[in-house]
Amino acid sequence: MAVRVSIPNDDGMETPASGVGVVALPYDRDSVLTSLEARAPTPRPPTGPLDSLFARFRGPFTTYTKLSYAASGLRDSLNALRRALDTAAPDSPVRGSFAAAMQRLNDSLRATETRLESARVQLDRARSAFVQQSESLRAAIRQWEDSTYRGYDSIVEQLTRGREASTDTTGEAGWAHFKVGRGDWWLYARAWDTSDPNAEWYWNVPVSDDTVLLSSRTGRRRPRY
Repeated sequence: MAVRVSIPNDDGMETPASGVGVVALPYDRDSVLTSLEARAPTPRPPTGPLDSLFARFRGPFTTYTKLSYAASGLRDSLNALRRALDTAAPDSPVRGSFAAAMQRLNDSLRATETRLESARVQLDRARSAFVQQSESLRAAIRQWEDSTYRGYDSIVEQLTRGREASTDTTGEAGWAHFKVGRGDWWLYARAWDTSDPNAEWYWNVPVSDDTVLLSSRTGRRRPRY
């Protein structure tokens, strides 16, 4: 069985995701979690305050990330122009245009790096405030999950008798491969959302074919509490 993982890039284009661990499971993971949550003596702690903190932090993070990519792109363009200038003949008429283009790129890079440094300061401040305010909220959720999902391993042990889970990691083209036995199988995977440090893409997909696509259409984007 072949599995391809892809997620949206910064421009929203579906892009192969490498280094993603994919697990083929002989049971429905979400069904097990839902059954354990139904037995929990207390409801999940409210996530609204954390969601608000996530949204507040996302702005400075996105601004810094976009400026960082922009600066990197300008450096690449400058390096390409330098190489072209170095290989041009001394009396070539294109040398003047290359030099002018390099000057424009240098000016743009300096301006972008100034904005990038300012964005880095703002991001550091936002991160410090975020960590301070979110730590106790996240701890409460982790404690609830540790208590609620305590019986997960024993349930899974019963469900997997004679059919072991299988794991593979996606390569550069986003592909992973499995050999699974008969019966029903599900593919479980998680990938960090590159546009948000507090979000991830999550898949728990039943296998219905020899080729399975784990993408933004088959998974869901969710907060990382």
